Amino acid sequence: LKTIALRARNAEYNPKRFAAVIMRIREPRTTALIFSSGKMVCTGAKSEEQSRLAARKYARVVQKLGFPAKFLDFKIQNMVGSCDVKFPIRLEGLVL
Repeated sequence: LKTIALRARNAEYNPKRFAAVIMRIREPRTTALIFSSGKMVCTGAKSEEQSRLAARKYARVVQKLGFPAKFLDFKIQNMVGSCDVKFPIRLEGLVL
């Protein structure tokens, strides 16, 4: 992980804070968490297609650094949505 953090652009690694390399790319604007197990989590994409493209780009960066990275078992684990309901929500009224 140290090698990746030192040699890749837009990458940071602070094992005391978090046990993964944090890497960012601009297009699509995403962040990847790369773990020592070889697994990677890609966040911030606006669509499944963007997420897949970003994950491929991160894998390519790791390959260019000399690691035998392969793009395998891509799956969507989580999706998040948000909206503006145009009125205040009293959270205490939602408690069961």
